[in-house]
Amino acid sequence: MRSFPHALPRLRSLALAALFAAAGFAALVSTAAADPRPREVMDAARLRLALQKLQVTGTALFVAAHPDDENTAMLAWLSSGRKVRTGYLSMTRGDGGQNLIGTEIGEQLGLIRTNELLGARRVDGAEQFFTRALDFGYSKNPEETFAFWGRERVLADVVYVIRRFRPDLIVTRFPTDGGGGHGHHTASAILAEEAFAAAADPARFPEQLASVKPWQAKRLVWNAFRFGNAGPDTTPGRVRVDVGAYQPLLGRSYSEIAGESRSMHKSQGFGSAERRGELTNTFEHRLGERAKEDLFEGVDLSWSRFPNGAKVGALLREAETSFDPAKPEALLPVLLRARAALDACGDDPMIAVKRAELMEVIRSCAGLWVEAIVQRPTTTPGGKVRVVTSVLNRSSAPLTLSKVEIVNGPASTRGARALARNVAANDTLQAALSANAPLTQPWWLAQPGDKGTFAVPEQRLVGDPESAPALVARFTLTSGGETLEYEVPVVSRSVDPVLGERYRALEVIPPATSRFEQGAYLFADGSPREVRVVVESSLDPLAGRVKLALPEGWRADPPVREIRLAAQGDTTLAFRITPPAAGAAAPASVRCLVETGGATWDRRLLRIDHEHIPVQTLLPTAEAKLVRADVKRAGTQVGSVMGSGDAVPAALQQMGFTVTLLTDADVEEGDLSRFETIVIGVRAYNTRPRLLAHQDRLLAYAANGGRLVVQYQTADGSFDNKLGPLPFKISRERVTVEEAEMRVLEAGHPLLTTPNAIGAADFAGWVQERGLYFAQPFDAGYDAVFGANDPGEPSRDGGLLYARVGKGSYVYTGLAFFRQLPAGVPGAYRLFANLVSPERK
Repeated sequence: MRSFPHALPRLRSLALAALFAAAGFAALVSTAAADPRPREVMDAARLRLALQKLQVTGTALFVAAHPDDENTAMLAWLSSGRKVRTGYLSMTRGDGGQNLIGTEIGEQLGLIRTNELLGARRVDGAEQFFTRALDFGYSKNPEETFAFWGRERVLADVVYVIRRFRPDLIVTRFPTDGGGGHGHHTASAILAEEAFAAAADPARFPEQLASVKPWQAKRLVWNAFRFGNAGPDTTPGRVRVDVGAYQPLLGRSYSEIAGESRSMHKSQGFGSAERRGELTNTFEHRLGERAKEDLFEGVDLSWSRFPNGAKVGALLREAETSFDPAKPEALLPVLLRARAALDACGDDPMIAVKRAELMEVIRSCAGLWVEAIVQRPTTTPGGKVRVVTSVLNRSSAPLTLSKVEIVNGPASTRGARALARNVAANDTLQAALSANAPLTQPWWLAQPGDKGTFAVPEQRLVGDPESAPALVARFTLTSGGETLEYEVPVVSRSVDPVLGERYRALEVIPPATSRFEQGAYLFADGSPREVRVVVESSLDPLAGRVKLALPEGWRADPPVREIRLAAQGDTTLAFRITPPAAGAAAPASVRCLVETGGATWDRRLLRIDHEHIPVQTLLPTAEAKLVRADVKRAGTQVGSVMGSGDAVPAALQQMGFTVTLLTDADVEEGDLSRFETIVIGVRAYNTRPRLLAHQDRLLAYAANGGRLVVQYQTADGSFDNKLGPLPFKISRERVTVEEAEMRVLEAGHPLLTTPNAIGAADFAGWVQERGLYFAQPFDAGYDAVFGANDPGEPSRDGGLLYARVGKGSYVYTGLAFFRQLPAGVPGAYRLFANLVSPERK
């Protein structure tokens, strides 16, 4: 796959952070290894583009709400067409959406989408930033969004990002009038416009001024959009940009680059075409100085905006003019002079940005490869790691390696040495981690957050997409009398027989981790049940004790288990847990505690490994939900047609059903009569195209005496009137307020009485939403069991439909069981048991 270099490569991001710190500014650049692979040097075309970008000193910030909201063609045009430093500020990390490629939801899905955004930015050349705001699912208006997020908290983050990034131009994706639909969308535009003025006002959020200065952007515009085939936008006064223009150095148009960039959003199924030809975008003036023809009118994009910058600009023009693709190292003398001239240009943060960009150009001209490799990808607090470093000069440029060291750690004892052409200079360093070294964890998940936002332990982290690497290696070189420093994260490398070379960031994990075999345990009565825990050692043998931290009224037998494990060993321990006699309206939690070496660890090791993003490691609390709910069931045999991210089969097993996972072939030609109920998972028809072709067979199964339960599918015209025995369409209607009243429309309905009597208490404690993609319109032959609505809206009655079909029955539900069951909501278990329990025959 072709790719465009990330505008802020890993080498440069580490150097830039150090340069900003030295200048007394907060650097808006993550020191995290979004992609742990060492950065390749730029080829000749990209190197020429980088030389051109060095001469442009402008900055643009695009603002929207979610992963996938960004206009990737616009980002590519800004970065590679106008050649300005470009960033995308997303209010959220996409935690509240659905997952088409795995079972991860919530915080885990947010981590996947964070890395998909970072992958997209490596394609379109922009940088990626976030606020602390949580994606809590669909919001119908900005008032609800602000009430959940905390308007001032998130506004402060937007202001801080602007003060750090210092954009000349701010572009919003959505209008402030609600035309963008989603409440998060509208909120992002409102916050951007408020922050436009607030970032320049020293009286607003003055606590930030210890690390940043007030900043006034030149203008803010809205990237207007028109739905469908509305034709060209001829609105007077709007600036027009052809984001389908061709960039000859890349051999692609910006809209082609955008297709590849947008296709990184794989968890959302957003594979996109690479469009060619004219694609005009229009921009409506909102704030600041109005532009007539050019978005950067009145902005000095040259080096003249800085003291003594004209000299730097002249040297960079000379470098581009004399660039010989066959001999890029010939540019080093003039580039080194330009680097020295930067020292006289003042302390504006852009100087540090350009110095870091220049360092990358120098590295590419020299064909310089630097890396720091460990054999194992993991270590523990207080552990020791052997780091093998390598520096390779693949040019004729005279370079001397002066020093190799681990930042805040050991240095090589070898003296300075000249780097021979294409001969690696290798060193081995033994690095010891502090006993208090932080565990590998996304920084925004390290502490519990509030209802609507993640925790931000330090102000400097606001905007950062990822956490800092565990160890960093620094290489000091000299050339032409100039000292050059490059920093790279310490990583591990392996070779996959299919994927080839794979890199992973060095991870710091506890000496012991544990996990429950199930995420939730249902106690349908007061009887005890076995709960099993897997305990794992990391790099060293361990001995210790394991116990369960239970809420009041719960008991474990035995209370403590002794363990002794070999290095990288594991054992499974069984505890018999007795619940309280009475049911509970909310789930409880149990934690596993491993006591070893004088410390107690309660972490679970969780790795997310999808081919399109780097391996991600989380260390959440080792806990499980304890659901004490009086749940009855009828029937035993359930067939499950799994959908995307489907955790419902595990919940059915907890209820006591025997669950068989059905393949497409099973649905097409298997014996369905052996099942009393078949459950279709969320978005199964969206992700399993063959399924709809066999809908008649599934409906015949119901007519012959089975029960067919279909969970929500996303609105798709191809499903209209085809999924049920009677006509209905899947709409975009939803109820986003999780506390919304659930009004019974069919008193005494079997779904509300058999085998569990369902009441208002069963809808307490629901999370994120009541439901989504309700049926509407639907045939009068269906029983609409519930009505519910968000404030100010009419009743939405298509969340749970029921119809008799021959000898059996059919159920469609948009209620969000896929969220409630993993969350351990007791009433959701009781109601879903009714949906799955067939009628008595």
